[in-house]
Amino acid sequence: MLTELDAVAWPELTHAYGEADDVPDLLRRLAAGDEEALHALYGNIWHQGTVYEATAPAVPFLIEVLDAPGADAAGVLHLLASIAEGSSYLEVHERFRPASERGTGEAEEQLAAELAWVAAARSAVAAGRPVYVRLLRAAPSEDTRAAAAYTLAALDAAGTDAADAADTDTAALRDRAAADPSPVVRAAAILALRARGVLDARGLADPEPLPRVVAAMAHLLEGDLGPAGVLAADGPAVLRAVARLPWDSDDPLAWILSAAERDWPAQVRVLTAWLAHPDPMVRAGAVYAAEDPMRTWRAAGAELAPLLAARLDDPDPTVRFWAASHLSAAGRAATGADALWALVDRSPGLDATAARALTALVGLEDPRADAHIARVLSAPPPPPPAALTGHERLSAFIAAANERDPAVGRNRALREQMADAARPVPSLVFDLKPLQPALLRLGAWATATRAALPPAIARAQPGFEQNLLIATAARLHPAPASAASLVPVLRDCLGEENPSTAAIEALGTLGPAAAAAVPELTALLGHAELTIRLPAAAALARLTGDPAPLLAEAAAALAEPRAWQRTEALFALPAAGRAAADLAPDLRALFADDDEWQSMRAAVAYWHATGDPAPVVPVLLRHATHSPRGLEAVRCLAEIGPAAAAAVPVLEAAIAAPDRQPFNHDTWGHDDDLWLDACTAAVARITGGGALR
Repeated sequence: MLTELDAVAWPELTHAYGEADDVPDLLRRLAAGDEEALHALYGNIWHQGTVYEATAPAVPFLIEVLDAPGADAAGVLHLLASIAEGSSYLEVHERFRPASERGTGEAEEQLAAELAWVAAARSAVAAGRPVYVRLLRAAPSEDTRAAAAYTLAALDAAGTDAADAADTDTAALRDRAAADPSPVVRAAAILALRARGVLDARGLADPEPLPRVVAAMAHLLEGDLGPAGVLAADGPAVLRAVARLPWDSDDPLAWILSAAERDWPAQVRVLTAWLAHPDPMVRAGAVYAAEDPMRTWRAAGAELAPLLAARLDDPDPTVRFWAASHLSAAGRAATGADALWALVDRSPGLDATAARALTALVGLEDPRADAHIARVLSAPPPPPPAALTGHERLSAFIAAANERDPAVGRNRALREQMADAARPVPSLVFDLKPLQPALLRLGAWATATRAALPPAIARAQPGFEQNLLIATAARLHPAPASAASLVPVLRDCLGEENPSTAAIEALGTLGPAAAAAVPELTALLGHAELTIRLPAAAALARLTGDPAPLLAEAAAALAEPRAWQRTEALFALPAAGRAAADLAPDLRALFADDDEWQSMRAAVAYWHATGDPAPVVPVLLRHATHSPRGLEAVRCLAEIGPAAAAAVPVLEAAIAAPDRQPFNHDTWGHDDDLWLDACTAAVARITGGGALR
């Protein structure tokens, strides 16, 4: 076995980590049953979905290893299936590359070489079809037979030419789907047949639930929604058995439900049955699986949110947690305010489930959430736990250090660390981690929290704790009504040693109503850090109408080669308005910058500086995708108004889309609400249908 292995010039080939000279040893160890060797090959000749120059030469030896007595044949078949579906590294990562590096001759040449490796690897895997069919029919292990079906399915999914093997493969799969003694193998064969577009209705009448479920999934994936009832009836029965299938099914019910992804009403019908199941494990799997249709389809939220709200008092804590989690992410689609409040009310310390329930209530603008947050921010801090004195901390540190290294006393760096250890450690005033998602969504409706924030900011520890409260206050406090209570607190956060950028920006949002802070902000213009000087200059421009300090700082920053300095300037410049017109050429030069945030913000700054929409609108349209960057772009398009008419079809398509358009995984409903509101407001402003919000 593996007699030709050394005939390959492995050091001249490359894989994910460089030279492939380690591959021969790994293949020999694999043949001997070494699990670590299989893991290593998953990392080098196939790496997170990509294949390499050394992949195709290794495949014939992997096929040979399938007959090694000690080898993990099922594991090797999985690796072969992964290789068959592998992609080029450049192809996968193209969207992450700077725009200036895309489409160049060098990039095209490298992509062509990588695509040739992909094609060679798939062809090499396809050459093993006779071996996979033999193992499917006769391997003594049901796991190996199922994995052989999976590898054949991967070849079909990857689009390899199987014309010469179609009849043989299909006959073998039909035979195993009908006659294999293992329901796992029968189910795997049914799914493999579906990968080549063959539906075998006999599976729907199989005596075991697992083949029935996957047969129904196969029909649903091909557009036949008739068997959806099989998922509802038999899905819970296969919750544990699904893990035996080679397909990726770490979350069994979510995987089963995904077969109906093109028909969310069918998914709702299935979930309705599962959520009422007497087995808490089934209910937990069902409530977890509900996230996918809710996150994908706007209309599904209205149907599923009440079902999840009904599970907020479920006796199983996992069910309650996932129900509250999905409702917290659902934005305006959330419901069940009383049940959500019950979770918060009986958990004063906000455990993980109650924290999510509170976030959902904030999304519903429930006044009970506002009152609760205000109470937390107004409550006196709990007494700190008994703390070690400075001497005790120092003694403990020295003892631990001496245990590691008896020479610690002669080490100057460690002596300095000992001195640090002896200093008192400030304790946080608030436990804001559970509150953070709720605080980030509060709006001007939260009047009780608004009143509680200034004194809370004054008590908070500088850093994360204070900055989060300041950012919340800036969003909740409309100027000038709140300036009297908020400005003095923010001024106290501008100490020269470590001034709070959040406080500087908050003062800027208050505008002239924060004029009392001009002396502190003016003093910060001489700060050593650009990240302090620029926000201070922007705030002063808004408070006093004098943009001169901002223009000087921004001009210098835009001339710097380092991107972060330009980013700071672009973020601050809109505060200068038309006074920044002299910087327009520098801003326009950044429209095509590789950094997409810089490109978008340069366009926004240019608009504020010149009022000329012609060069700005195409740039903003390029960035108007559902993302935080796109949200800023759309809001600027709204400011531009009728001159941004070219954006209307794009924005109307986003509004009319049936699918949700989130920014990230955890806040899909809230993000989609923000995106819809921004697009709707922009269309209204551009077409003359409403004022800018």
